[in-house]
This record gives sequence, structure tokens and C-alpha cells, in this order.
Amino acid sequence: MTKSPKVTLYFVRHGETQFNVERRLQGFADSPLTEKGIAQARAVGKGLADIEFKAAYCSESQRVIDTATHALRDRKIPLSTDARLKEMNFGALESLLRSEITARYGNILETLFSLTDFNLAAPEGESYSQLYSRTCLAIDEILKNHELEGGNILVFSHGVTIGNYLMQLTNSEKYLHHDNCSVTVVSYVDGEFQVERVADTSFRELGQIEE
Repeated sequence: MTKSPKVTLYFVRHGETQFNVERRLQGFADSPLTEKGIAQARAVGKGLADIEFKAAYCSESQRVIDTATHALRDRKIPLSTDARLKEMNFGALESLLRSEITARYGNILETLFSLTDFNLAAPEGESYSQLYSRTCLAIDEILKNHELEGGNILVFSHGVTIGNYLMQLTNSEKYLHHDNCSVTVVSYVDGEFQVERVADTSFRELGQIEE
């Protein structure tokens, strides 16, 4: 039986933002890329320059759209936005400093980021299970769009969104941190997923060397 063409997803976390520097919790809330973040986006784009991509998708958050724009630069790759690729909604904790969250809610961040229970959610926010469900809807649609021709697809998103998707997809007990503009590669053939790279910074580093 002939296999379907392989679709390979290259997940890229956005570049460093102002809220990242200030240590504010950033989910649905947005903040601009720093100069370092812009440089990271351009570097990862250069690091991926030798790979042919059929299309690119990104979260509707401006920090991710800007990351994708800087990474793609002059490449003629169609870019589509999808709200389902946004970061986890942290509800009442959005935009607060880590110190402010601790002062108001105690050890809530330690509990929330322990990922011992996918039903955990910030006050007024969404759970990891809810995040995974909407991420899957977006990814399943992307795979359907490209299942006939196959090829490499870029997916620009967020650290927790990518990490949570990977963790639940593979039934892993360990959450892996995704650095700014790190790349996670997941291939898909005939209903089977294969994780090829996780939170890999080598593409970004290669682009920095070429500067």
C-alpha cells in the first residue's frame, strides 16, 4: 500500500518580547518584539533558508506575526494567521509581573506550571486541555490542507502552546521549555506523528553565525 506524502511541521516560537524581558506573564496579552527578538527572528529565518516550505501559518498575536514576517523576509511563502495558534489564555494573570502574581496569588505559578494536571487553569483563563483542543483543531486543518502534496510547513506560535501540544501529543510526563525562536519539528504520515526535533536552537544559531 502506497504511503501518503509526508507533511513536516516546523514549529517556531516567537522572538523575545518586552514582556519577556520585564518578566510579565504573556498569553493573550501582547507586547512588541525587542531588538534582540527581531534579530532572533531574522536569524532563525536565515537558518531555515535552505529548506523549501510550502506555506506558513502563525498565531494572530502581533509578536508572532512580526516574528514570521522577519523570518520569512523576501521568501515567497504564503502566510496565514489562525487565532487557534495563540498562546494559553492566562486570564486574571495576564500582563502581571511575576512578583505581582506571587504577592496576590501565592504559589499559583508553581502549581500552574507544574503541569501535573491538564485541567489546571489560571483564574478566568483556559486549561491545558482546552489549549490542546484548539491547537489540535488548527494543526489538523493545516495537515488536511497539505496532505495530498506533502512538504514542509512553518507554524509560528508560542512557547506554552507548542510545548503543551508536544507533551500531550506524545503522552510525555515532561514539559520541555522552548526558547525564543527555537524550532520543534514534527512529521506526519498516514495518521502517525514522528517527533524529529524538540526546542532546537541550532537554526537560530546558524543564522546568527551567517550575519
